[in-house]
Amino acid sequence: MAPKKRRNERAKKAGQLDLFDQIDRYVIVRQEIVEQCEKTSNETTSYASEHEDCIEIAAAIKRAIRESGLSRAQVCDAINDYWSRTKEGHTAGQCKKPLSYEMFNHHLSKPVEYPVKAYFLFAIQKVTGSLEPARAIVAPAGADVASQEDIAMMALGKLDKNITEMQQLKRQLKNKGLGR
Repeated sequence: MAPKKRRNERAKKAGQLDLFDQIDRYVIVRQEIVEQCEKTSNETTSYASEHEDCIEIAAAIKRAIRESGLSRAQVCDAINDYWSRTKEGHTAGQCKKPLSYEMFNHHLSKPVEYPVKAYFLFAIQKVTGSLEPARAIVAPAGADVASQEDIAMMALGKLDKNITEMQQLKRQLKNKGLGR
């Protein structure tokens, strides 16, 4: 068996892709990214009124709660824990009055009458682990929210692009240096 063929077989057994598989994977991933970018740019919306903005933020919070698997009561308790709000602390002047489940429910069920205060979004995002409320705020501007994983993937993409360019330059230099 030829050395090159053995090397290719060892590479496949080791889980390494050959060049054509890597190119195919790159083309597929690139197309998915392009489609995602087109999809998000077409989905930008602008809300017509203050009332609709309040409703959209409440809907985003509800989506975040639903995705987290927590109940509204659990999220309300977790918000109070996040800020260390207790009845005792409030009476002692150490913190604001704890958020009651009834008031939290009003914020989500009657958002026009009881709009959510902006600083609650910090706690809601932390408690639910969802960026939905932030997405609702930036979507009218045509923007999107990127998680740490998304940012890492973008950095990897840039790194891959730079590596490819360097490899092309290296090949060109080798070809020039060898007189081919």
